[in-house]
Amino acid sequence: MITLINTLPEASFPSAEYIRLKCLFDCYKDDKDVLFWEQDGGKAYFSLAGGDMTVFCEKGDTDEIKEFISVISPGTIFGSLKVLERIGLKGVHSVYVMSRKADILGETLGDSLKSREIYDILNVKEFSLPEYPYFAVDLCRRLNRGLGDYFAIRDKCAAVSFHTGDYALLNGIVSREKGLGTVALKAILQKNYGRELLLCCEENLIGFYEKNGFKKLYKAGYWCKQA
Repeated sequence: MITLINTLPEASFPSAEYIRLKCLFDCYKDDKDVLFWEQDGGKAYFSLAGGDMTVFCEKGDTDEIKEFISVISPGTIFGSLKVLERIGLKGVHSVYVMSRKADILGETLGDSLKSREIYDILNVKEFSLPEYPYFAVDLCRRLNRGLGDYFAIRDKCAAVSFHTGDYALLNGIVSREKGLGTVALKAILQKNYGRELLLCCEENLIGFYEKNGFKKLYKAGYWCKQA
């Protein structure tokens, strides 16, 4: 049975979808417009915010999950590729989940930017962003609650991460000048010192992250409802 919940266990394993879900819960657990469910005492967890669903499933009932998704009818779904394929979703875009320990001490100095300036740096065709008003409210809320970090150099590069407990998730990184992607990544690792940092990336970026100490874990997927 899938039921609404108001508590979530701490993240204790490197799962991009669960960490994403738990980061959302930490920030929005008191917001009635953001919903969280579990199936059969933790076999699967789900979140829904603005039509975007995240699914984490270990040993969940696939048939019930299919029916649940058809009733909720989210606009997008993020989860592990195996799970999304198992529940029969077609046209899933796959990405690689990678991770490394954030073990770099120190601080790389960047610029203090407004949310609009960060958004404009991240807003490139290769990177999918929500509409600016949603991005700004969400980013500011997480930063104000101490649940997120960013590094930026004006007009050149930006990186944003969210965290929960011992884990963090790189939510976006863009460099508009050669060499600054590595600088931004190092800065985010410094800001999350002591945590395990996870990210999702396209296949053509695996080499960049491997050079920076990340290892492949598994494949995740994004599904979007067709208009």
